[in-house]
Amino acid sequence: MSADHFPRQSPEPSDDAPDRPRTLIGDRRDLFLNRVEGETGANVSACYQCERCTNACPVSYYMDVKPHQVIRHVQLGWRERLLGAATIWVCLSCEMCSTYCPNEVAVAKVINHLRNLAYHSSIPPKERLLAVFHQTFLQELQRYGRVNELWLMSAFNRKPGILRAKVKAGTLKDELLLGLALWRKGKLHLVPRRSKAIEEIKAVYRRQRGEVD
Repeated sequence: MSADHFPRQSPEPSDDAPDRPRTLIGDRRDLFLNRVEGETGANVSACYQCERCTNACPVSYYMDVKPHQVIRHVQLGWRERLLGAATIWVCLSCEMCSTYCPNEVAVAKVINHLRNLAYHSSIPPKERLLAVFHQTFLQELQRYGRVNELWLMSAFNRKPGILRAKVKAGTLKDELLLGLALWRKGKLHLVPRRSKAIEEIKAVYRRQRGEVD
């Protein structure tokens, strides 16, 4: 008896593959890829997904988009997914991913660039405290050319909602004890020292914003 005599059965839905809209690969063309490569100088197209960057990353466990997936997302043009991910704020910029990349893709440089894009975008950060800290760090660096830890944390804690979040998480007491220990060891300074290269640093910020000197 041929197989045509048996009734055709439709495949049963699998729990591992929920019914959700498919994402078309290549629907964004190469616009975002070309932009990231042009602005960073990183050869993102050279990535062949060996995953060595993810295996070398010390905080990949806490990332919702792993380092090798970040590069793949850039290749596919999935800008919104990347700028709304926790990964760009969790990244330590330790360069382990870039060091172990066999094609020298400069993964850490790409993630840092995405962090700056997210900072200037309207997409709400998934890790708000880390995003605000990043913003405060850059502001203090632009003011003095170097970072004074005491002034940095003071400025960070004055941001809306930060102290409340720390009290709720129960981390404020530990931070105060750590600050006291650093103060006793002479690691904190009351007056911030301005870098001699402050004008050069401000010029870098202006060029990054596209301003003409």
